[in-house]
Amino acid sequence: MAALTTGSPPRPAPLPAPPEGIPAPALVANREQRADGWHVWSGGERREEASRGVSRILWRGRLAASLWKAAVGARVAEAVLCLVAFSVLAADHRKGWALDSYDRYKQFRYCVSVNVIGFVYSGFQVYAQVHHMMKKKHIIDRSVGDYFDFAMDQILAYLLISASSSATARIADWVSNWGTDPFPSMANGSVAVSFLAFLAFAFSSLISAYNLFNQNNFGSQFQ
Repeated sequence: MAALTTGSPPRPAPLPAPPEGIPAPALVANREQRADGWHVWSGGERREEASRGVSRILWRGRLAASLWKAAVGARVAEAVLCLVAFSVLAADHRKGWALDSYDRYKQFRYCVSVNVIGFVYSGFQVYAQVHHMMKKKHIIDRSVGDYFDFAMDQILAYLLISASSSATARIADWVSNWGTDPFPSMANGSVAVSFLAFLAFAFSSLISAYNLFNQNNFGSQFQ
């Protein structure tokens, strides 16, 4: 019996070189070639992954631009609707056969007050958007501004629906007692516009919520 020897195992003989004029076969690394769990990227996989990354970046850019345009449009709509709502109701003074006025009813005063606040706030937001577009600088730092926008949008949306509902109940009570005339008709028109302003603020609250919960992403920089 041959004696046992110690040391490293013998190395396999090298493969013979290919004949002249025949290129050596290309080695392509893929998932199946690695049994240890590691993934070696092939050239095709790298190109495919790079293409997906570029597509994601372009999609995010388009989404951010769309959100910015929607946010500006909503702010302008809020300012216009709140202005119309409180202007119409404030003009409802000494109207109808009873020469009644909005300031005699707390529900109408509440509705006017909320729409004035909504107009001032949305006007400020429009100014802030224009300021950012021109100077590339936010009036309120986004680390605080996203919380401010989200809180104010939620509060004003709630106040507007509350004021519109209370004013609607007051109008219905007035009409049931005295019938319809120009006084409740103007109040009804103001309340309808106030409800539209609530929808605009509800839409803005969705955008501000998205920006708030994506502060580390691309969304907040466009708000």
